Amino acid sequence: MKKKKIVVIVSFAIIALLLGTLVAIPLMVMPMFLGQRYEQRQFDSTDFGIESERVTLTTDDSLALAAWRTRARTGAAKGTVIILSGIQNPSVTAFFGYAKMFSDNGWDALLIEMRARSQSEGDEIGLGMKEWLDVKAGVEFLSLDENVKNLPIVAMGTSMGGGTVIIAAGELPQINAVISISAFSSFADLFVDNMTMFGMPKFLGIMDIPFLGLYIGFHFGFDALKYSPINGIVKLGERPILMMHSTGDTQVPYSEFEKLLKAAGSKGVRAATFIREGDFHFICYDEYFDDPARDTEFSQTIVQFLAGVFF
Repeated sequence: MKKKKIVVIVSFAIIALLLGTLVAIPLMVMPMFLGQRYEQRQFDSTDFGIESERVTLTTDDSLALAAWRTRARTGAAKGTVIILSGIQNPSVTAFFGYAKMFSDNGWDALLIEMRARSQSEGDEIGLGMKEWLDVKAGVEFLSLDENVKNLPIVAMGTSMGGGTVIIAAGELPQINAVISISAFSSFADLFVDNMTMFGMPKFLGIMDIPFLGLYIGFHFGFDALKYSPINGIVKLGERPILMMHSTGDTQVPYSEFEKLLKAAGSKGVRAATFIREGDFHFICYDEYFDDPARDTEFSQTIVQFLAGVFF
């Protein structure tokens, strides 16, 4: 009887310790992400060989966002590519080389500095759960322009931006196609993957997902939890997506790409893929980032995707 009592006490102690650990992990880790603003180095479009117009977007939750418009180099534009960067660095202004690549191929671009970054208002990043509203502000801005409102809109983002454009497209039928670079499937899955890379047993990370959800839900509101790339991608229907990832990505593991691709396949989404061997989070080789057209394999995949979808 005494042994049985000891076993019960020890079992309860283990369960209490486990629960305490699961509750403590989000409390310790999430402050590194939430409540943060990022000030980033700013770039001038003329250094990339293209002119830009600085505009201001207003979100549904009344934030003023910095954005830059670039124009197709010759003739009437084929449409507009909305461009987003990632969770922290670099600023979207580092992507003016991408805007030039699109311009040279007949596309306008709208580069949006997401909330809580540099010249944009906002007190903290929203892990894509809030930033999709930033894309919505860009779509609404374009809808007021008589010259482009009836032209295609493509949303392109990298890293967290890659996930954000998928979420946005799932909510906004005005987005006609998506280019998603190194996106995660959900923040919870990315959290588990990264904690595992830092040595936490994977089973513990999986068990912690409900507690992470509670933390994020209390922080952003539980309605925000439904906005994830893996939920968004299945809403694309017949709208095409180009998904790009590298096999050795140490920031967003390749397994995240596989989860998204599987979800897309389960709903018959038109998903094209570009996979690069090695650890290339931005996919484009670093030496060509300022002028991605020079990375011909990367840039031609994007250009041909747009041509195949719209022309």
